[in-house]
Amino acid sequence: MAVNRNQSGELEYSPIDMGEIEKEDFSLWQEAERVLQQIIEERQQERRQTKNISL
Repeated sequence: MAVNRNQSGELEYSPIDMGEIEKEDFSLWQEAERVLQQIIEERQQERRQTKNISL
């Protein structure tokens, strides 16, 4: 969905074509989500360790 303002300031909505989604796309997205989750967990552990050292 694309959103634009017309000359009178009102919002206009129009659909956009996203193409097709392939089975491989889901695999790639799931892998990316797994990697990002791993990074988040590592950062949280680093923060906990830093807090323990500063105490």
